[in-house]
Amino acid sequence: MALKAVTSKKSYGMKLLLINPTHPSTPHISAVRAWRFAEELATRGHQVILLCAASSPEQLTDPDAIAVHDWQTPFVLACPMEGSGWRLQRNRLPSPIRKVVTAWRLVHHGGDLGGWIVNARRTLQQLRGHFAPDLIWATFGMMEAPMAARRIACDSGCPWILDIKDNWELYVPRSLRRFMVWRTQGWAALTANARFTQAKARKWQQGAATVVYSGVDAAFFSRDLVAAPSPGQFRINLIGSLYSRDRLEIWLNGVKTWAEGLTPAQRVPVTLAYLGGDTRLFTEAVGDLAHFISIEHLGYLPVAAMAQHCRNAAVNAYIAHPGNFHHKLLELLACQRPVLAFPEEDEESWALAQQVAGDLQTPADASAVSQLLQRLHTRWLQGDDEPQAASADYSWPRQAAILEQLMRQIAEHSGGVETSRMKSRRYGL
Repeated sequence: MALKAVTSKKSYGMKLLLINPTHPSTPHISAVRAWRFAEELATRGHQVILLCAASSPEQLTDPDAIAVHDWQTPFVLACPMEGSGWRLQRNRLPSPIRKVVTAWRLVHHGGDLGGWIVNARRTLQQLRGHFAPDLIWATFGMMEAPMAARRIACDSGCPWILDIKDNWELYVPRSLRRFMVWRTQGWAALTANARFTQAKARKWQQGAATVVYSGVDAAFFSRDLVAAPSPGQFRINLIGSLYSRDRLEIWLNGVKTWAEGLTPAQRVPVTLAYLGGDTRLFTEAVGDLAHFISIEHLGYLPVAAMAQHCRNAAVNAYIAHPGNFHHKLLELLACQRPVLAFPEEDEESWALAQQVAGDLQTPADASAVSQLLQRLHTRWLQGDDEPQAASADYSWPRQAAILEQLMRQIAEHSGGVETSRMKSRRYGL
């Protein structure tokens, strides 16, 4: 089936289907990338549908609403999330059986939400009179996204792009990695959210992915939100997922050692705030540090609130994981405050920090954390830490422009695709 030329849709641009099972209203980082790109692409004149799962009845979308939709914003198509109950039951099984069940559902259904894939595919078929995608972009964090993209692309006769947002090696069992690469082949191009995941795509998908970083919200660049930390408050923000209790406790021991060295008067204005979803882990690990300094449990915050806290901090910190690229680094660098990544970061992160003239520090142990905080505290007492103007190179609009360019190239140069039936036979759909 030949694609219509993009130039024939000058008034509306491309018809784009973006796929991510996590609903955009979900307070989790997994909801952000696809939704923000959907918004940016819609502002650039494209008709965009974000296909996701509804985790509650209130999130379900009436497909008929597309007939009157204002395409200045994305149309959120939330289909029933069938299968999630099985995940809860599986968690009660012994570990060996749980691994077998995980593998079986991944191979046969793409994951726990195989029913969602069926529902999504059926709903898209019902919308053919209103929306036939020119291109599909599916972000991998859950295997259901590329599985759904491949099947819907077969139905629609359009190309699709596989976005490697997360580390294939962390989210796919070792014995199934090659097989699931085969099960999700058929893409026309690859994107990755960092050079780190680009390298993983080269290894597993054996393709050259275009790096499209998740963008930084305008709130992180806003001078209206920022005020230099006053002499009355020294705020340390710990941001995002904590990953490892061992690493967290080592980092906290460093904070405690530094705090113990302060005079009682110096401790009064010091606050350690946690901004993230691992509140329980943080609460359990923080221990008696609350005897020395104030502790705040802020949880997962809306973007504007998080940006304001980070812009006004004396130092922003996060626990690094060697198996991930940490998008939060770009947000924190935009704040132009010192960034403490524990215990180390990779070459890509250092290069990004250097590019935007950011202050990235990687103390390797508790002693180094304590010494770094002492230096930053001394600098703060001297009033020598006024935030500087931040670079907007990694804003959402600029990154969306990179993605849009690739999408246009794929849509314009794809002269045709195999029929749904041929692809189904080849890929076992």
